[in-house]
Amino acid sequence: MSMLWTLPCVMCVAAAAPAGPTDSGLTPVESPWSTRYFNEQLPLSVDGGWIAVQAPLELVQTQLAATTERWNLNLDQAMSSTVSGWTYIPLTRIATASQIERVVRGISSGPNGLYASPAFLGGTAQLPWIPTSELIVQFADGADLTGLSIIEHDLGGYTGMHRITTDADSAFETLALVESVASRDGVLWAQPNAIWWAQHFYTPNDPMYSSQWALNQSNDMDMDAPECWDMTFGDSSIVVAILDDGIDQDHPDISQIPGADFTDEGTGGDHTTVCDGHGSCVSGCVAATIDNNLGVTGVAPGCRVVAARIFNAIDFFGFCLGFIETTDAWIVNGISWAANNGARVTNSSWGGGSPSSSVTTAFNQTRAAGVVHFGAAGNDSSSNISYPASLASLYAISAINSSGNLASFSTYGNGLAFSAPGEGILTTDWVGSGGFDGGNYVTIDGTSFASPYAAGVAALVLSADASLTPDEVGDIMAVSAMDRGASGYDTSYGYGVVNAAGAVAEVDPAEDCQGDVDGDGSVGTNDLLAVIAAWGACSGCPADINDDGWVGTDDILGVIAAWGSCP
Repeated sequence: MSMLWTLPCVMCVAAAAPAGPTDSGLTPVESPWSTRYFNEQLPLSVDGGWIAVQAPLELVQTQLAATTERWNLNLDQAMSSTVSGWTYIPLTRIATASQIERVVRGISSGPNGLYASPAFLGGTAQLPWIPTSELIVQFADGADLTGLSIIEHDLGGYTGMHRITTDADSAFETLALVESVASRDGVLWAQPNAIWWAQHFYTPNDPMYSSQWALNQSNDMDMDAPECWDMTFGDSSIVVAILDDGIDQDHPDISQIPGADFTDEGTGGDHTTVCDGHGSCVSGCVAATIDNNLGVTGVAPGCRVVAARIFNAIDFFGFCLGFIETTDAWIVNGISWAANNGARVTNSSWGGGSPSSSVTTAFNQTRAAGVVHFGAAGNDSSSNISYPASLASLYAISAINSSGNLASFSTYGNGLAFSAPGEGILTTDWVGSGGFDGGNYVTIDGTSFASPYAAGVAALVLSADASLTPDEVGDIMAVSAMDRGASGYDTSYGYGVVNAAGAVAEVDPAEDCQGDVDGDGSVGTNDLLAVIAAWGACSGCPADINDDGWVGTDDILGVIAAWGSCP
């Protein structure tokens, strides 16, 4: 059944002068188009060098062979997207916005009828954003869904958020349809289920570093990890979900549980391509295993990580450029899965793409349900924190160097929560020839690694008291952080550098159950007998209920007063 909503007319566009290619290989060109983020319109430029077509590479090369000269298509250099069923086609020369539109409409309206889209560019980093023919729509309670081709009800488990297919034959029709749908009664917001790119916030560095200064160093510009480990290594029940390109499932030095893949690759959370490996580096910052005679340790080595694979790294026309590719639905499902499968903390060491109504909703709702989210601020040295770390539902993290100063590459700005070590970080890598280095470990820079260090500190706090809310975790981390920069809060370091020992020490432990001498969670006959058996001088022993150095009548009365199950 097709969607019955009708499309308004899409306005024509004026030509715009193309810009030169950037260092990323992208070529931004001004355009009149925009995308909807809740009720806000966000401007989009386009990439003047390529387009996207919804069809496998072989089919594209066959069906568009006769039109290569007409549309300036370089089919010989076309590449498959990491999103199944999509192909990216470079153009033989840089096009204007109006020329891009003519190419896309020509392919969509031709005899073969292939869905096509420009590579729109959006977000703070101006990264590709490609609307598909699917929509994600948030309906109000009781909305009429008659006539809709619903692919997925309650996407990610979020009530009223549905994934819908349409008859749109190009991205321009999808954008027009979004505007039409958003104005309908019973619709709270609408967006395309877009393919979008983000960046991992890392910069590979010299792999010969031999120490983890972030955990402990002589100038004390570190997270006081050893001091924390005197209190706790972390609890294995506290799981940090790594929302990323997977984790090496066979790495011998990462404490993890089996993950899940939302990219249709079916890897169970493992890496797949030569450009992957980022998630393994991130994971080591949190939960590299301690005392196993191997490699490194994480800040919370007693806790565990789990891979929620929501990205594919992109081999972009033969180069690993640090771009990653996803869809809104993949991210939403990954966040939901993490929250529903026991993750208390998530880490997002990526960003820069266009804001998404559905992704924001997923982060907001899981935060309200008790999940603590952390995100890397970015690596562009600007004061504009990247999406999604810019959301109020995430704690945004900047990076410091070993001197305790803001790293030269680190993004900062309003909304920053904390800072953490992020330069010269020795951590786990994809085992063997994959990843960033030929070995199993790598030294690397970026807010990508500051963020999981902060997430690991949150996991340690929750290990000390699992009942804490995300706000309470943040408050504890704020009052215990090492102040840097201007006194108090500032936009370079947030509330300061996260401190593992200080944060755990700040947790108010649950009040002991008075009278539970044997520690079984209730006060009864066994506890009374234990008091009698210990009668007399007994400084510091469990039977000394009132802590007066003597086990006697007052302690028996204390047991009787607390009789029953502990609160």
